[in-house]
Amino acid sequence: MPVVALIAAMAAPAMAQSSPASAISSQRTIIRDQAAANRLLGNEGITLQWIDWDHRGDLDVAMPGDTIFLKGGQHRASGPGALTLDGRVTEINATSFRFHGRIVITDTPDIGRNCVRDGDFTFAITQNRKYWRLQEMEMCDGLTDYVDIYF
Repeated sequence: MPVVALIAAMAAPAMAQSSPASAISSQRTIIRDQAAANRLLGNEGITLQWIDWDHRGDLDVAMPGDTIFLKGGQHRASGPGALTLDGRVTEINATSFRFHGRIVITDTPDIGRNCVRDGDFTFAITQNRKYWRLQEMEMCDGLTDYVDIYF
């Protein structure tokens, strides 16, 4: 076997382990409550109080394999103001879920505001509400942002 082919053959297992597909599959969502996962998969939208509670934005939920991904947001119907969310659910139980990804709030409540959050976040159901609320509410500008995902 030529040396180049031998090196390639030896490197193949290491390269396969570091591929994006294997990274995603090793980051599966831990589902501790299937009913809660089903509620999230069939969610009824997302809101940010600065934009509108009556007209929800869309939140797409996909589960290719064993990882739940969230992507969506809410946009003000008349003028600037937007919320976007993109990432994956790392764990879900009966009353909360952990989200790893990015949450961005722009031009609301004030024009020029740009709040970008990257990392791990918790959404929880409190006081028997029909939504999960972001628990890390005060991240930018000293404002309290209520990001809610409805079921």
